[in-house]
Formats: sequence, C-alpha cells, structure tokens
Amino acid sequence: MESPIQYILTAVLYVIYLLGLMVNLIIVAANAMKWKSLKSLQTCDKILISLAISRSLNFFYIIIWNTIFLFFPRLLRNNILLSILNILIMLTFYSSFWIATILCVFYCVRIVTYNYKLFVFLKTRISTMAPWLIQVSLLISLISSLPFGWYGYGLKLQNIRNENTTEYGLSTAQILKIRFLCFSLGSLPPFLIYCVANLLLIHFLLMHITQLRSNESHIQSPNLNSHFNALKSMSLFLVLQIMLFMYASIHSSGALFQLTFSHFIADIIACIPTLFHSLYMISSSREVKKMLTSM
Repeated sequence: MESPIQYILTAVLYVIYLLGLMVNLIIVAANAMKWKSLKSLQTCDKILISLAISRSLNFFYIIIWNTIFLFFPRLLRNNILLSILNILIMLTFYSSFWIATILCVFYCVRIVTYNYKLFVFLKTRISTMAPWLIQVSLLISLISSLPFGWYGYGLKLQNIRNENTTEYGLSTAQILKIRFLCFSLGSLPPFLIYCVANLLLIHFLLMHITQLRSNESHIQSPNLNSHFNALKSMSLFLVLQIMLFMYASIHSSGALFQLTFSHFIADIIACIPTLFHSLYMISSSREVKKMLTSM
C-alpha cells in the first residue's frame, strides 16, 4: 500500500515537471514570435531557443518515463521501450548540457577582449560557427546516449534492490560502474569547457568592473551596471550547472538508490537547477515580458 508521503512526492514531482515544461515552452514561443516579426534571429537567440527546446523535450520524456514507472510498471518489462526512453532522456540531457556550454562560450567570446589568436579567431567567426556547433553537439549527444540503451540511466529499482544480477548477465555493481563511466565520458567534456569559458568571463568582468570603479567619473556608468548584471547571471549559471553535474554524477553512480523514496527525491533534485535557470531566463528576457504583456 502506498504511503501518503509517496503521494505528496509524486504530486510535487509532477508540478515541477509541468512547470519546467511550461517555462521552456514559453521561452520557445517568445523567440518564435520574435522570429516571426523580425524574419530573423540573432545568434544568441538561436542558441537560447535551441536550449529551451532541448530542455522542453527532456522534461517531456521524463514525464513519460515517470508516468510509465508509477502507473504502468509492466511496460518496463519491454526492453525495447525501456532502451528507447533511456536513449531519448539522455539525448535531451546531453544536448541541453552541450548547448548551455555553447551559450557560455558565445558570451565569453563576445564579451572578453583578450588579444590571443584563438579569441580573435573565434570573435570574428562565432556567429557563423554557432549553428554548426549546435548540430555537432546534437550528433555527439546522440552517440553519447546510445550506450544507455543497454546500460540504462533508468535501471529498474527492483533489480537494484532485490537482485544480484540483471538481465544483461552482469552484476548490479558492474552495471552501475559502466553507466557511470558512460555518463562521465559524455558529460565531462562539455562541463570542463563550460567551466573554463565561464571562469574566464567572470575573471574578465571582475577586472573590468574594478577598472570602472577606480574611475570616479564612471561610478554611475550604465556599463558598470550591465557588467554587474552579467557577472551575477554568469555566476548563477555556473553554480547551477555545477549543481546539475554533481547531482547527475552521483545519481548515475547509484549512490542514491538505497535511500527511502530515492526515485522521487532524486528526480526532484535533478530538475531544480534546470528549472531555476529557465525561470531566471524568463525574468530577464524582454521578449518573454512583451509576449506575456500582449497576452
């Protein structure tokens, strides 16, 4: 018999899922309206709409997975369906992770003014490279997600708790090690690139803010305020991405499976960084505010 706590956690889980899906669909709709009115989008907006689409799909597939897990558990015995869902969830997770990295690199290259050859090269070509980088990231995400069709991201908790071996002929510990290795190989490269680009941008903004504040005539400069806002945004983005990576790494290792209601707790924690960042993008987006006002 299910406990009241499980009903509460299920309700909280679906509220977070639906809110995350709705928030990202609003971002997609706002940029689509902008695209319709202007007949074109800036590179930054193209990256943002790609990020919102990948996150929307990730929330959508997670909703399907949890609905099957909670209400139609017999369907999980179908290995083909289970493999497809695992691949789709990881594909959208990896793609959103990579596109977030591309967005951070784009901001870094456009704002930072280091005179290194690599920065000069990227600054002049980043706008034309961004669409190709998104397509390449989708291909890499697909390749990285394919192993989860065999060593699933959503392993059956019943097997992990009650059986020493799985249907793959390997022990649970071996499956979890392979899964953690697959996850690390797919997520560590974009995470490291993201951290380097974000820290470079934060360092540049801090140095520039210090220079502006040292000049008394620029204390109330609009540039100073814009730099402060950019610094807060990128710092928040960095913290949320680190939280997401750390949680996903711990979850993929199977460390949370022995906790009570681990399935619900793990999924709730997983959605918080992505949901919070999407809400922040809405609060700071002029296009979204205009769309909501017109509605």
